[in-house]
Amino acid sequence: MVQSLSAGSEGNAYLPGTPERDELARRTIRVLQLGVIPGGLAMTASFSAATLIAQQMTGDESKASLAAVCLSLGGTLAGIPLAAVMARHGRRAGLAGGYLIGAAGAAIAMLSSFVGRYSVLVVGMVMIGTGQAANLASRYAGADLATDETRARSISLVLWASTIGSVLGPTVGLGAKSLLADSDSLSGFALPYVLALGLFLIAALNISRRLRPDPLHVVAVDAGSAGVKLPSLAEAGRIFAHPVASIALIGMMLSQAVMVGVMTVSPIHMFQGDQNSFIIGIMLSLHIAGMFAFSPYVGWLVDRVGGQIMIVLGALVLAVGAATAANTEAEHATGLLSGLFLVGIGWSCCVVAASSLLTASFPVERRVGVQGTADVLMTAFGTAAGVSSGLAVKHRAYSDLASWGAWVAVVLGIAAAFMLVRNFRVTGRLTA
Repeated sequence: MVQSLSAGSEGNAYLPGTPERDELARRTIRVLQLGVIPGGLAMTASFSAATLIAQQMTGDESKASLAAVCLSLGGTLAGIPLAAVMARHGRRAGLAGGYLIGAAGAAIAMLSSFVGRYSVLVVGMVMIGTGQAANLASRYAGADLATDETRARSISLVLWASTIGSVLGPTVGLGAKSLLADSDSLSGFALPYVLALGLFLIAALNISRRLRPDPLHVVAVDAGSAGVKLPSLAEAGRIFAHPVASIALIGMMLSQAVMVGVMTVSPIHMFQGDQNSFIIGIMLSLHIAGMFAFSPYVGWLVDRVGGQIMIVLGALVLAVGAATAANTEAEHATGLLSGLFLVGIGWSCCVVAASSLLTASFPVERRVGVQGTADVLMTAFGTAAGVSSGLAVKHRAYSDLASWGAWVAVVLGIAAAFMLVRNFRVTGRLTA
């Protein structure tokens, strides 16, 4: 199905290769960065609190991990609807709407800390996941106006901006709870969600007022496209049929599964080792720094050595990080801090490379649908891994779970290397 974008005159004054177009691309990235900073802070403050408040509410490890994973579940459920809004109305409407739903979810999660109802927390976290979907989709908006030579770096610059908010989120949220509230009181967990509510609203206001002209409208005019195809899970078959896009999607799904699976239960593992919430917050902050802080360098490398090579390297780093965490006792912070940091870097390599490869593999009119479908599958794998992680820790051990994550990363690296060699035999190039 094709949906026309009402671009009007947007884009006519911004022809490719002109100084005006270059300036618009830079300004668009700046606006997106000013959205993902508060959006990332809101999201990670919410995530970091979810596992611990749910643990206190229920005393059940699997339910505690499920509460945090509901953020990924919300992102999965919101992926295609948000992409459909963007296909119809542009990036601005989709991103701002996602942040507004995230704000509503933060308000509901805040309420759960006062009423002590696990079900209320779950609903709030699912809605907060829509804000996560908006943050993820922002990286594609950053690539809309990029050239072939700058696509990965444009994606990475938007991801990089997440560093500021995302790194501070767990430390600020859990630090405030630790310092300003009774450690035995659920009401103290309202503080991270109050913070998230305000920050999601700031992100929505920034996007709705400043993302003009809409970058998707501009590229639609460039391509002379009659419309943008609406997203659907049927796009998955088209992605897997493409020799380069297929490894990009596999890289996104498996790296997300390893990252979410290990990250979700690491706070519980540390909590069981009598480590306080502030140290747990630092661990999450370092992990998220690995995910985002080095992304401009990752993007630079992707544009030069190729996305498929970077997926192989990212999988290797993921495996080392997960194995390090697997071999660290709950009472010892150092191995968990370094292991989760490496998991974050490996995820960054895989996702930046895969996002660039996926965007380059399809024409403008198919990109929104393909991107939305890929993000749904990526977050779905993360959700499944997060749910499974709680069950794995409950019935086996954290070390087993993290070891399984390391083996999944090894499988990803082997698959990416195999497809890299196959594509090289066909194209004679390693820089796809």
